[in-house]
Amino acid sequence: MMKKLKPWLVLALVFVAGFTTGVVVTRGAVRHFIQQAVANPSRVRDLIEKRLTVQLRLDGVQRDKVHQILVASQKDLRALRGEFSPRFLEILEHAETRIAETLRPEQRARLEKFREENRQFWEPKLKP
Repeated sequence: MMKKLKPWLVLALVFVAGFTTGVVVTRGAVRHFIQQAVANPSRVRDLIEKRLTVQLRLDGVQRDKVHQILVASQKDLRALRGEFSPRFLEILEHAETRIAETLRPEQRARLEKFREENRQFWEPKLKP
């Protein structure tokens, strides 16, 4: 009976190991992409512009117009982020304070550690 079970057990372990590795690598890749997009929004804009050009087969005039539209939109989004960010941070800080009030001291320490490890998601970065 054990001899018949071993190949299935090995197969199951390989499957679980592969699945776990896939999840970890995907999470790291997504985190990296998000950090790059936040750190360098013009690179994302360029990527969008290139994909639109290829997918829509834009001519030179259309490319120029799309470029101007994307640049203007990026400026508008930056301004909106500047207006939005202070209120967003205020809401996050209020939520964190309320959460901390419900925790025991050792849980508060873990919350602080969690916050430090995930700072890039809790504190949006504003670029001028």
